[in-house]
Amino acid sequence: MKALTRFQREDPTFVVKHNHESEEIIISGMGELHLFVYCERMRREYDIDLAVGNPTVNYRESVGQKSTFNYLHKKQSGGAG
Repeated sequence: MKALTRFQREDPTFVVKHNHESEEIIISGMGELHLFVYCERMRREYDIDLAVGNPTVNYRESVGQKSTFNYLHKKQSGGAG
């Protein structure tokens, strides 16, 4: 985090975000080469092993279409039933 905050102060186009759902730190910048340079600087200057790859996407399910159903709620008004 020390390296990332330093790079953010140096370059306003370098953005760091922390995704709480996937527990990943996501960096974004001007392009792939721009990010590659910063990753190499972290490896060289701070001696950090990085796992670099595409961010994971958390998929969510939702209702896609309307559905019909037939249900009768029988309320018991006392007794053993």
